[in-house]
Amino acid sequence: MTTVANDRSFSDGFAAPDASDFDLRSKAVGEGVCVVFDVGKTNAKLSVIDPQGHILSRTAIKTPHLHTRLYAAFDVDTLFAWFLSELKRVSARYRIDRIMPVAHGAGCAFLSADEQLLQPIQDYEASIPLPYERAYQAVRPAFEETLSPLLPNGLNLGAQIFWHARRDPKFFERVRYILSYAQYWTWRLSGVLCSEVTSLGCHTDLWNPTRGEFSSLAKAEGWAQRFAPLRPAWEKAGPLRPEIAEAIGLTYDCQVHVGLHDSNAALALVIARHQHDETAVLPVILTTGTWYVAMAPGIAPAAVSDSLRPDRDCLVNIDVYGRAVPCARFMGGRALELITNGQVDVPVTLDTIADVIQSGAMALPSFVDAGGPFPGRRGEIVGLETDTPETRAALGLIYVALIAVTSLDMIAPSNRPLLIEGPAAHNAAFCTLLASMRDGPVLVCETPSGVTRGAGAMAFFGDHVPPVPAYKPVEPQRVGEIRAYRAAWLKAMEND
Repeated sequence: MTTVANDRSFSDGFAAPDASDFDLRSKAVGEGVCVVFDVGKTNAKLSVIDPQGHILSRTAIKTPHLHTRLYAAFDVDTLFAWFLSELKRVSARYRIDRIMPVAHGAGCAFLSADEQLLQPIQDYEASIPLPYERAYQAVRPAFEETLSPLLPNGLNLGAQIFWHARRDPKFFERVRYILSYAQYWTWRLSGVLCSEVTSLGCHTDLWNPTRGEFSSLAKAEGWAQRFAPLRPAWEKAGPLRPEIAEAIGLTYDCQVHVGLHDSNAALALVIARHQHDETAVLPVILTTGTWYVAMAPGIAPAAVSDSLRPDRDCLVNIDVYGRAVPCARFMGGRALELITNGQVDVPVTLDTIADVIQSGAMALPSFVDAGGPFPGRRGEIVGLETDTPETRAALGLIYVALIAVTSLDMIAPSNRPLLIEGPAAHNAAFCTLLASMRDGPVLVCETPSGVTRGAGAMAFFGDHVPPVPAYKPVEPQRVGEIRAYRAAWLKAMEND
């Protein structure tokens, strides 16, 4: 019989450990390290990270999928087998004493009363039949309640749950537990059922940020009572299942943490450090990957209410402490793939960027029908007379930078410091474009993967001081040319 986490009130938020709670002793010989299991839409990654934030090992797999009669789904069994194989491999080298699951926020698992997975976990890009989509739109809460915008397909987790509850009520009667995707992996590894607020509060329609409780929809539909009790991301949910520990060969206790939403993991590193040192910079953050998510911690949603528009993919995420964070997002990685015909790794110099800008060639939004600040527009490329992999890559980076700045400007002042995190932080041309378009300083983290390091900081929260991020400033270049091009790009959309 597996265990269910003890309930605890969320009405006052979770109290973060203060600086005096951190263990400042030096790293001892044989001290345990953490495995971060980051399950993304495109790739899944297993990383080994120590208490000081050093990533010691990393491996990845393309996220496996399967197709059911009703929808595209994630192949969690194949992914689980891969994870256990890799966990066994790294456990032979490192003393793994904790695991932190991280996942995207638009997925959930339906479990029966005897804790069996009742159907495959749906891919959020799988379409929902139009009658159910329309019926859901008629009952979903207003943006003013959830601060969650209406998104296509299954990007609003509530839409997925609604569809399966309505299409087969007898099936849904068998659903005793609903687990957010990160907490599905917590359960699969530990047997503990729990919920966590960053996963519930990211464009799901299931959370009321103002009240710090489930939304009226989740309550009225009876879904709220099927979610396991809320626990903080950094808490230990429970030990690794004995059969897994035995199969891997672990002879010591390995704890599985509650886990959290992936974009919020990158944010967690920044706010955890700020919790310890309030003089530390609290920048606007742009996480990059398949999705580009701009987040403005420390800014109240009411302060940007006029520009926080749901029709432009603005929303509020909830941080690990339960606080509302204004956000804006778009599918930048996917747009870059489409503009470059999949050749996203072609090196781009600033000279090539300048040549494209001077030619007047433009990529006009939108290339992906999945939110973003310019919905309802059909993406097009105009004026690209020299069509090579290099010019396509340059045009793609310019486009993504323009969309990023538009998203950032909707949630925070342009002069506020910006931290770029994720794969795009290592693309000098992209970072220079952002630094040249914005008024405030632009920083990149010299150490890789804010998601992994943020998840690691949460795993060691209360035991070790969060690692000091190594920020590097980005120097603006060709500011006049780049800003003039942006003005022309905005005008081209007005005239379109």
